[in-house]
Amino acid sequence: MDRKQITGYVNLAALICYIIGRVTNLRVLVWIGLVIMTLSSIWTIIHWKENDKMSNYSSVAFIVLVGLSLLGL
Repeated sequence: MDRKQITGYVNLAALICYIIGRVTNLRVLVWIGLVIMTLSSIWTIIHWKENDKMSNYSSVAFIVLVGLSLLGL
């Protein structure tokens, strides 16, 4: 499996955890999703030139989502 595919699956799993945690009001799942999104996005941004544009833009979107969630919006 390619490294680009792994980051995509990790981001998808984090987003699913985050959404399920928000819908069911389970703060643990929300925080797990936020932590996974943050770590995956930071890793993707560090390796910006090695990734394709879609992966880079989605990682920036996830960082924005994490920031908005931490602000309570």
